[in-house]
Amino acid sequence: MKDHTYSTLSLTLDKESFSSFFPILQQGFLIKILVGVSIKNLLCEHHKMEADYLAERIKTIFLDGKPVDDVETALVKDGSTVALSAAMPGLVGSTFRRGSHLSAFRSGITYQEEDATSDTHKKGMVKIKLFNLLTGELGPMFLKEGIWVKKEHVADLLKDRADILRSFISHAEKDGQEMDTEQMAVMNWSKEPENVHLRVLV
Repeated sequence: MKDHTYSTLSLTLDKESFSSFFPILQQGFLIKILVGVSIKNLLCEHHKMEADYLAERIKTIFLDGKPVDDVETALVKDGSTVALSAAMPGLVGSTFRRGSHLSAFRSGITYQEEDATSDTHKKGMVKIKLFNLLTGELGPMFLKEGIWVKKEHVADLLKDRADILRSFISHAEKDGQEMDTEQMAVMNWSKEPENVHLRVLV
């Protein structure tokens, strides 16, 4: 995705209320990184996550649909999808949990390190998906740093949640121009670029 092919939307909240953004965080959003790094590097170095939080809180990780056991060898490529979840209940949750004693049962689909040398030190985009408790815990961090989302997802958010958003958005800017929440609710996004860089501050 080239830099000139997106709109920008910056929202400032007068209180910490991020639940309206959960659908976007769960269905997936894009972030820009230097690809070819490990998942641990992506989260702990690029996004300043505490290593203890990664080890103790993020129990299930999927990289391009494959469960990950070792976050230090699983390498993120341009276009990869990384799904993060806290502990999931039941047998399925236990089977896909990192380092689980049941991991042998899904050995055929577990992520295996591949050669990502060609991707190293190149800028790229990675899709992040957050599930269950992590949506509320990590979502605000990503929103404050800025994420890329499809325009239709932003349009749905502003239309479906307009009444709620009006109650806690204190300032809004689109492409550097101030706008009020009434304008956001009725804005026509059909002629806008496909992607929107969304940033939410408190």
